[in-house]
Amino acid sequence: MAELHSLLEINMMNVRVLRAKDGDKANSDSRPRKTPVQSRSQFTLGALQEAFVRVLIERGFEKMTIREVVSVAGVGIGTFYDYVPNLRALGASTIHQRCLDSAILLRAAVARHSGQSAQVMVAALLHTLVQAGFSRPKEWTALLMLERQLSSATALRKVHEAFVDIWAQALRQSSATLPEAKITSLARTAHALSYGWYSHDLLFYFDDPQHSRSIEEIATAIVDLVRANTRE
Repeated sequence: MAELHSLLEINMMNVRVLRAKDGDKANSDSRPRKTPVQSRSQFTLGALQEAFVRVLIERGFEKMTIREVVSVAGVGIGTFYDYVPNLRALGASTIHQRCLDSAILLRAAVARHSGQSAQVMVAALLHTLVQAGFSRPKEWTALLMLERQLSSATALRKVHEAFVDIWAQALRQSSATLPEAKITSLARTAHALSYGWYSHDLLFYFDDPQHSRSIEEIATAIVDLVRANTRE
């Protein structure tokens, strides 16, 4: 496991550098009213989502107002309603977009490490999760705490399935020889272990000195599961 340990150690050092920059109801309600196809529309919705996160951290969801969000975003209230009907919808779309962004990064990591060992693949995915969340811990912590309030069960399941699919692709594209019948269950377990570690460490243990050790333990657990199911 020396290779895995080395990769994760480097990754956690990167996170410490990134962390220094930290200072910086229904399914229908979570969908933007205006589909952001054009680059200007994408920019406007993105500005609203980033403003939502900033106000969320400063004020909390219960105290924030639409006027505060549009002021930070630099747009008018009319523009706000062009895209979303209310703050709940903006919050849900913000969480959804952050998940999509993380999924894109994870899929890119899988593609970059295609054909490499399960150790390397697992380390790469955990490193990507770390960079996505732990580089901006205040933002992700606030969004994680809000997620269960705003996201429907259907939306949460879709996100879960997307991340399980990423782990399944990672296992298929690694050099490990796994029976196809085992891949889905292994992917679900890998996602449960990684997301459980990721979310709980963000919420409760980010400043714990055992933090960097815990990611190594999660990586070891996933790799050991893969090895136990690898065909000779």
